[in-house]
Amino acid sequence: MAKTDLRNFDYRKVAHYDSDMWRAYYNHQFLKMTVLLLKTIRSQLGLNWWLTVRLAFYSGWAATDYRLRKGNENYDRILKNLVKFYKIISNNCTDSFDYKKAAELELEWWNIHRYPNKFKKSLDQSLAEAAATMYSTNPAKLKDYAKYRGEAMLLPNHEGDDQPNPPDYNKITDILIKSWGSLHKAVNEKA
Repeated sequence: MAKTDLRNFDYRKVAHYDSDMWRAYYNHQFLKMTVLLLKTIRSQLGLNWWLTVRLAFYSGWAATDYRLRKGNENYDRILKNLVKFYKIISNNCTDSFDYKKAAELELEWWNIHRYPNKFKKSLDQSLAEAAATMYSTNPAKLKDYAKYRGEAMLLPNHEGDDQPNPPDYNKITDILIKSWGSLHKAVNEKA
């Protein structure tokens, strides 16, 4: 099977999927979130169905576990699933990366987003470092991606849509298009 180039992705489609996944996540619609993960992985990575299902399973399980256990997170289990997720990606892309570090940095930005007062590192910095690990680039190149993604992350209410003023997911999607577009441009620029 041909390996996938992580730099070759439809940033608009990823932004829409990302926004839809966040909405499902915050509304505890974990089956819907996993289906969206399947669609994202399949359309953007072009991996076979076996690998696509495994990736959606590991990432979906990690996200669901994290969401449902706020204040009582099982970090070992969550990290184990994230490591499996990133290992499969690293093994099946044209430019492998440190998948353990990528998993640790993913969990780090989840924690910074959830518990910002516990960390000295900013959400933007953590997001840039996580993406830089996958793309083997300098985090400074990804500052716009991280800034926009961090901005979008602050908009959803963690209580979901069942409230008087639900989040504006059209606005979130627009910001995510800027974020993923910035990442696409940065990782495809010639040095």
